[in-house]
Amino acid sequence: MSRSFVSTFDLSREVERVAAEYTARRFSGPGNPTGTQFLRRGGLLAMKVPFVPGNPFMNGVHGLEDAADLPAVLEFYASTEQCCWVDVTPCSTVALTDALGRAGFRPVRYSSALYANPVPDPAPSDADISIIGAADRDTFLDTMNVGFDTPVDALPTLRRNQSFWTDVPEWTLLLARVAGEPAAAAVLSIHGTHGYFAVASTLPRFRNRGLQSALIARRLQLAREHGCTSVIAYAESGSVSQCNQQRAGLAIVHTRCIWSNAS
Repeated sequence: MSRSFVSTFDLSREVERVAAEYTARRFSGPGNPTGTQFLRRGGLLAMKVPFVPGNPFMNGVHGLEDAADLPAVLEFYASTEQCCWVDVTPCSTVALTDALGRAGFRPVRYSSALYANPVPDPAPSDADISIIGAADRDTFLDTMNVGFDTPVDALPTLRRNQSFWTDVPEWTLLLARVAGEPAAAAVLSIHGTHGYFAVASTLPRFRNRGLQSALIARRLQLAREHGCTSVIAYAESGSVSQCNQQRAGLAIVHTRCIWSNAS
């Protein structure tokens, strides 16, 4: 059952802050193996990874509300001749979208911010889900990345760049197995009193078996055990992931539109 809350600009900003905080941690990590660069200005966080300029998640702009901040953002990406992807939320001004249009940006996709307060009761599940430590890290990472249709030849590099994932104290890594085989993976990230449903995926041959719903239920349980008073998630608007999270008790706070100047 969905828990009622009042969707305000303050709540939207807090949800966006948590998502940006997780994203920054995910793509920098100890020693910053991917060479992620940041521009921070108040609530604005822009990040870029020059060796993968076409990745929208690694080259995203979060918390941009004021058109006055856009020139600094454009200069940040122009210095490495990169495009970027800007999250535009209901907190953003019309002046910002006008400025983005003049600068050659256009809307490219939509995502839904979901939230529940208090944490809903998790649904029972008999899925075989375990918390992953360093010993099973590569199995977890390969499951996660192949679940995103990553080419097999890219897996060794990703294992190296993501090797710190089991060392982040705020993260809990979960692996779902079917008949003993790795099938799906997910991450819960703790941000104070918020539990954030971070990255999650399912291997192609195991899709449509309810594994992501089971992983949502397990993360709800863990969020409660960590003392969280709310949970936050994102999903592509209208996607199966959004529906799974709504069925679990989360509700939409706002929809954000992602604008890009990528050709």
